[in-house]
Amino acid sequence: MLRILLTIVLPLALPLALYIGYLALARRRAQIAGEELPPFWQQGPWPWLILAGVVLVFAALVFWRLNTGLPPETKFEAPRMVDGKVVPSHPIDSVPPPPAEAQ
Repeated sequence: MLRILLTIVLPLALPLALYIGYLALARRRAQIAGEELPPFWQQGPWPWLILAGVVLVFAALVFWRLNTGLPPETKFEAPRMVDGKVVPSHPIDSVPPPPAEAQ
């Protein structure tokens, strides 16, 4: 559990916590100085950053789709162990015919 906290939760939560703390501190200083701050989404380039993120995700998905090189109906063989070594998954060139039924 500690490993999960240190490798997943902490890297995601710490920057967010620091940013929220910074915003709280900046608002507190502004209140003491008698200034009125606009809402946080109006202080920075948030709409542009969100739009850039959406565009980059879309571009990455299009690039990934166009460069996979395999048709969608491609069948894959699952990874397996052969003589103590892992054989990674790979596309199957031809699908073997179903076994003939004995009559």
